[in-house]
Amino acid sequence: MCFNTQVAEAKEVVTSVTPKKAAELREAKNVVFVDPRPAEAIASTTGIIVGARNVVLDDIVEGRLPAEFDDRSIHIVTSCQAGPMGAVAAHNFHKLGFANVNYVEGGTQGWVEAGYPTER
Repeated sequence: MCFNTQVAEAKEVVTSVTPKKAAELREAKNVVFVDPRPAEAIASTTGIIVGARNVVLDDIVEGRLPAEFDDRSIHIVTSCQAGPMGAVAAHNFHKLGFANVNYVEGGTQGWVEAGYPTER
């Protein structure tokens, strides 16, 4: 399936959140932020949302997740550079049994444009 089709399918299943709402969620317990980009892409572009975990998309698709993701009740918020890969990652978390999953509208770029910090 082509990437654009995956994005469209993901957006039908998972809900986006604005950068403002994502910032509010960062303060909540049981919420984990995930950036599915390769580390090199994070370093060479927007950086990563402060406190987010870097779990690459291929690992999410294959279900190769760190132990902290064993609890399927955690709330996951994904964010890539601009949004599409974050939506696909969120959809794949949903397929793995996570019920509470969102992606950041506009990705990390939208996050930065809204005035929120990232780290490299």
